[in-house]
Amino acid sequence: MFSFLNKEQKIAVVGSGYWGSIIINTLIKLGFKNIIIYDKSIKNKKIAKKKFKTIKFENNFSNILDDKNILNIFVVTPPSVNLTIVKKLIFYNKNIFLEKPGFSNVKDINKIENYLKKSKSKLMFGYIYYYNSYIDKIKTILDKKILGEIQYISFSRKNLGPIRNDVDVDYDLTSHDLSIIKKLFKKLPIIKSYKKYSLLKKNISDISNLHLKLKDINIDINNSWLNPNKERLIKIIGKKKMLSFDELDLEAPIKIYNQYAKYPKLDFFDKKFLKSKALIYVGKNKSIKLKTKSPLINEIKSFFDYKKPQTDIIMAKEILTFLEKI
Repeated sequence: MFSFLNKEQKIAVVGSGYWGSIIINTLIKLGFKNIIIYDKSIKNKKIAKKKFKTIKFENNFSNILDDKNILNIFVVTPPSVNLTIVKKLIFYNKNIFLEKPGFSNVKDINKIENYLKKSKSKLMFGYIYYYNSYIDKIKTILDKKILGEIQYISFSRKNLGPIRNDVDVDYDLTSHDLSIIKKLFKKLPIIKSYKKYSLLKKNISDISNLHLKLKDINIDINNSWLNPNKERLIKIIGKKKMLSFDELDLEAPIKIYNQYAKYPKLDFFDKKFLKSKALIYVGKNKSIKLKTKSPLINEIKSFFDYKKPQTDIIMAKEILTFLEKI
């Protein structure tokens, strides 16, 4: 039995860096007792052994492949090396949780898609915002048209690090925002323009500013891993109301502002003698806080218990195809 309820099953985690360690720690808190870590990085392994003193470390990847008691495997390694790792796991019919964006190009994901057709493996991509209850709530608000017609959305995801050396800031951070757009509207926007800056390493962008369009909605995504303070913000402007989602605000992450601005209709006035001014309406605002589990816990549970994940290879390929255009 390999379900979420079986805490005695063997689980392998490939990669024990920043996010890999978070996943390992979450699995421990969830009560899984038989976790095996594999990491080629001597540095990562050394740090992880100090953090996780009771967990077994495997030095030979082939032993994980050959062990029929290991069905579920978390792969948290750089996209540039994932093709080889995931290909082997598929050939051994393992179920794979692969941290987003998974691969560094569409060519690799196409190969994996073909390998999956001949395997019993399940492949789920770790797009954590698909499993975030606050994003679900925002989707409900938009579906109910509480804000009125949506005119503009801005995303801001900034911090000092972690800094990747094999993919740029869009593959690391903007991929999150694209997954949120996909979750909210079931499709991705088109690219109107973009500007990116490579400050630390040639051909690896550290700062990205994207200007997008989804039907009549203008969207800006401004992300950076070279920023003095941490930001995780979404702002949505509707014709009736406005919404902000501040992920770092633990007290009330979602706020709905009962305010808007519009120009009055001048159908009955001579425009030569009357210049219109925008009218601003400010009403009572509302804060929303939900009782919810960690999005990562929701995501891990989904990996174990569902045959067809929301964040499957079709969804991941769509985002990766978008990223290759910028």
